[in-house]
Amino acid sequence: MTLDRAEPAARWQRIAQALREDITAGRLAPGTQLPNETQLAARFDVHRHTLRQAVRQLAHEGHLRVLQGRGTFVRELVLDYALQRRTRLTENLAHAGERATRELLSHEQVVTGPWPRALQLRAGEAAALLHTRASVRGRPIGLSLSAYPQALLPGMAEAFAATGSVTAALRALGVQDYQRARSTVSCRLPTADEADLLARSHQEPVLVVQYLSHDGQGRVIEAARTLFASDAVQLSVEHG
Repeated sequence: MTLDRAEPAARWQRIAQALREDITAGRLAPGTQLPNETQLAARFDVHRHTLRQAVRQLAHEGHLRVLQGRGTFVRELVLDYALQRRTRLTENLAHAGERATRELLSHEQVVTGPWPRALQLRAGEAAALLHTRASVRGRPIGLSLSAYPQALLPGMAEAFAATGSVTAALRALGVQDYQRARSTVSCRLPTADEADLLARSHQEPVLVVQYLSHDGQGRVIEAARTLFASDAVQLSVEHG
């Protein structure tokens, strides 16, 4: 690929995009050392300083890791997960050129405890709890425990199992749109079971995002907690 005829401001961006596509497509696997500057400069037919701009950008995005004296390496799967009013896992991953699969691990109903309270249910009203796992490229990246008002959204577990998507399941049950009302982020070590489900060491920390979602009528329709593998996901907050 020759980029010399491109506009100067676009050269490094086009190199970054080409390398980004190599990484997301798996042509440059996690842990792989990038070819040296001479080889990459020859591949793209550009000067080294242009190449370095592209590498800096990809390092900033979390795709590459530069180790002084050792070289530049493709980082393990690192996804940029944006926290915003309409946070959607599928859309977040699509922006990164990735696709997630979500599976229903188990489900149950509860009438007492923190989840019915978070949903602002009356005494005796049931909350449907869904235990789910999200994976990218076959690698688990997140575990979610999500609660929904059973009376308002009957069959949520079945709808999720059929669609593999919270948004699609809610839409099938009549909720066309919903927004995050609040998100709280923290960090801790996983339990042994959580570590097993994430296929990671119990000494690797997880990012914990707790959140509430409202429908268009202001009703709390979702209270949830998602654990993200901290080596695979970086959280960003979008203002506005």
